[in-house]
Amino acid sequence: MTKKSPDLGRDSPIRLFFYFFVPNLCAMLALSTYSTFDGIFVGKAIGDKALAAIGVCWPVFPALIAFELLFGMGGASIASYYLGKGDEYRARLMFSSVCYFAFLSSIFLGVVLFCLKEEIALALGANTEIMPLAVEYLGVIFLGSFIMILHPLLDVFAINDKRPFLAMVAMIIGSLSNIVLNYLFLFVFGLGILGAALATILGHLIGICILLMHFVCKRGKIYFVKAFSYNLLFASMKNGLPQSFSEISAGFVMILFNHKLNALGGSEALSIYSILIYSGTIIFTIILSCAQGVQPIASFNYGARALARVKRIFCFGVIFASVCGVILFMVFYVFDKFIVGLFLREDSEYLLESACYALNIHFIGYMFLGFNFVSAIFLQSIQRPLSSFIVTLSTNFMFVIILLYILSGVFGLDGVWASYPLSLVCASFITSLVLYYEFNKGILRSPLATKAR
Repeated sequence: MTKKSPDLGRDSPIRLFFYFFVPNLCAMLALSTYSTFDGIFVGKAIGDKALAAIGVCWPVFPALIAFELLFGMGGASIASYYLGKGDEYRARLMFSSVCYFAFLSSIFLGVVLFCLKEEIALALGANTEIMPLAVEYLGVIFLGSFIMILHPLLDVFAINDKRPFLAMVAMIIGSLSNIVLNYLFLFVFGLGILGAALATILGHLIGICILLMHFVCKRGKIYFVKAFSYNLLFASMKNGLPQSFSEISAGFVMILFNHKLNALGGSEALSIYSILIYSGTIIFTIILSCAQGVQPIASFNYGARALARVKRIFCFGVIFASVCGVILFMVFYVFDKFIVGLFLREDSEYLLESACYALNIHFIGYMFLGFNFVSAIFLQSIQRPLSSFIVTLSTNFMFVIILLYILSGVFGLDGVWASYPLSLVCASFITSLVLYYEFNKGILRSPLATKAR
């Protein structure tokens, strides 16, 4: 007997949230281990210089994710919208158009980036000490970039096709494969930083193979069709632009941090920043899971014009994500030395205190991230790209750049660590104004909102 699929239009929004949140959380935590275990294995096997090298290369990953989100998150939201309206073929056409274009264009993009890997490493902030390691790592990542783009792309469509547990299984198996391969390549075969990059690519490839079985075998409402629509592709790009910009701006901000830290503290400061990025990925992905738990429910009910349900799931998602952010900050504050120690060799104890100090300042920002991040993805899910873009611009770009240069000029490294949390406090005010407009004067102000189920 097959398990009954949830009814996105009738079941309790809170129950639906956990239906999507729990497996998506497991999947996203598994995804976060790709980079986190890269950092742990590289730091332990090769040392803090290699850790600094892959930390400098980190902005490449937001750039690749941005390319995926431009089509994936925007396309999946619209596909779910069409499912809510009962137009299954348009949902399939959206999925197929996005996947075909993303596959071909990402191969071309990867080849171009591979040819420019040395110039890119320099632009990312690599100094002469870590440049050879950074170039070696980037070469493999660029050649496998189409795999890293397709995996989360298929994942988000599986979630919107009511298969969050499949997405979870694909991510977990891929992640476990990455861990095993990291150990084999670095500690058994001694491939160095090249092995860390190979493990990441192969782990994602295994995840893709699992997800493809769902779509190729037509096990849900969304699957491949032999058709292509430029109009739907452009619609996905328009709707996905805010979150795509979010990732691009995050990568750009990381580059600015790399250059500023290199100037103020050299490779040691870059190593500390790498630890902050890798350990913070866990918090970030938990909050992202909260936002993605809201997205399919909000998109479907917006398509069905059940605006009261749309408002209810948003409010719950914001509260839940904010509470998670506070709890996670407290956990990382208490266990800071243990967490930082995971990335360092025994002969790198001199970095421990400095990294813990930076972590406790920098991570304050995660208490405010849930409100801003859930709001941005929610606004995108109900096809309000401009409002989502304003929230994203404030959260990931505008304030952090201004504060980075002002505070670092006055307080040095302390100012660098403090710029992120202060920027999120400022962004929260902008987000509040955008939400006030949407709920009182914008799309969410409608008589239909009173027709709650």
